Amino acid sequence: IGIRGPVSIHCAVSVSPIEISSMQITKSVNGETQKDPDKKSSDTMGMKHRVDFGVYVIYGSINTQLATKTGFTAEDSELIKKALITLFENDCSSARPDGSLEVHKLYWWKHNAPIGQYSSAKVHRSLEITSLVEVPKSMKDYEISITPLDGLTPEIYDGI
Repeated sequence: IGIRGPVSIHCAVSVSPIEISSMQITKSVNGETQKDPDKKSSDTMGMKHRVDFGVYVIYGSINTQLATKTGFTAEDSELIKKALITLFENDCSSARPDGSLEVHKLYWWKHNAPIGQYSSAKVHRSLEITSLVEVPKSMKDYEISITPLDGLTPEIYDGI
C-alpha cells in the first residue's frame, strides 16, 4: 500500500567528487571442508571500499497540508529536527566506525504561511556549499553561504 506523509527527506548527495579507497581483505578460517574432512578449507579474499572524506548535503521538507491531515504537530517537527542534528550518534558499524560521520550544520527554515513564502526548490537553492580547493580534505576547505530570501531566515544548528 502507498503511504503518504508530511515529511520528505531526499537522498544525500556529495558536494564534491569523492575518492574511493579500496583495500584487500582476507578471512582466514582453519576449518575442514565438507567433502574431505582431512583437507583444510581455503581462505576467502575480498575487497573493502571506503570514502576517506566527503561532504554530503541532504534536503527535505514538511508538507503542511499533509501534516494537518495526519495530525503531525509542531512537536513532531521538533523531534525531526533533533533526530537530524544527532543523526550519527550511537550509529557505529563496520561500515561506519564511531566518529567517522557527523552532522556539521542543520539549516531549518520556517515559513510564515501554510503554503510557504517560497517553493522548496528556491529555499534549497538558497544554500550554497562551495569548495575552496581542488581536492577538499576537511570542512575548512568549504564555504557555506545562504542567499537571503526576503522574510525567510533559517535557524542554524551545529551538529553535536
